[in-house]
Amino acid sequence: MRSVLMVIVFLAQVSAADVYKTVDKDGNIKYTDKPSTEKAEKLELREINTVPGAQPQALPQSVAVDPVNAQPAALNYQITIISPRNDVTIPVGQRDLAIAINLTPELQQGHLLVYFMNGELLEETTMNNIIVKDVPRGTHTVVVEAIDENGRSLGTSAPIIVNIIRPNIHNNALSKPTPK
Repeated sequence: MRSVLMVIVFLAQVSAADVYKTVDKDGNIKYTDKPSTEKAEKLELREINTVPGAQPQALPQSVAVDPVNAQPAALNYQITIISPRNDVTIPVGQRDLAIAINLTPELQQGHLLVYFMNGELLEETTMNNIIVKDVPRGTHTVVVEAIDENGRSLGTSAPIIVNIIRPNIHNNALSKPTPK
């Protein structure tokens, strides 16, 4: 099967040239455009049938079509995370993280905002802001996405980085007394 596929690919490339088939002493078949021995068999190839490709018709700029449902495409939201700012460091005393966004246009009926931290879902809501309780220490990536009732993306914010500082408590084991 593999040999047949290779022949088809090869023949498509050299459709105008002569093609020769040779079988070596181990039974391996080789196709070439130049015979390597007198035992090379010249193959008679059928003419390749080709069909010119159709030119795609451009859609008018004002009408985009959703290919799944053949309906006008859903609206595209512009989402900007306005708080916290990118690459901010949250100090030790602040336990919760408030995330606020600016959304254009206004969220439509049936659409949701989905808040993610490090790729994990935080909340699905219609609110332009949420509070995340007790965020663990470390560096986190926050992204907000608008989705329609079928879960299709209608816009995504640029990711922001948030650095959370938390105290690191070392529980050093008490040393045991040694007998004297």
